[in-house]
Amino acid sequence: MLEKKEETLSRQNLADYLEDWARGLRQGQLEVEGATWSVPEEVEAKLHLKEKKGRLVLKLKCTWETLPEYKLEAREPVVRWQESFKTLKKRLMSHFKELQQAVLQGKFPEAQVLADFVADARAMAKMAEPEWEEALQAFLEHVAALKRAVASRNLEATRHEVADLQTAMAVCHREFA
Repeated sequence: MLEKKEETLSRQNLADYLEDWARGLRQGQLEVEGATWSVPEEVEAKLHLKEKKGRLVLKLKCTWETLPEYKLEAREPVVRWQESFKTLKKRLMSHFKELQQAVLQGKFPEAQVLADFVADARAMAKMAEPEWEEALQAFLEHVAALKRAVASRNLEATRHEVADLQTAMAVCHREFA
């Protein structure tokens, strides 16, 4: 399925795309690359339009569940992935909070907590969607820097990397959640 479309369009072509999508939304059926998806009455949407420094930016993001339309055999692996991803994400956040607590107390994190966090970060990278690649790579670079800071017993660098990891996670959640 098409993840992103980045190209220069004429004003008319852009309007045509938007009109086609609007017509599909109104009718409750949206066609995407040959597949037709039902659109529920309520759709989660983020709309953002702003002018900044001589440029107008329009962002539109709409989300709704399509899983009920999957055939049963195709639905099960998606549900398993969703459940395992949620579990991994909760575990990763739990380890991160332990890292944060240690640093806030002026201590280095326990070796096992750091090892578990690193392992879960790597596991998350394996489960990641392709569009997360850039943000995830930045996150993993901070994880590696955190490991180096702890290994060198540099508390200030450890604090810095924990803060950078928190920022990286917030960016990921804002961008992809």
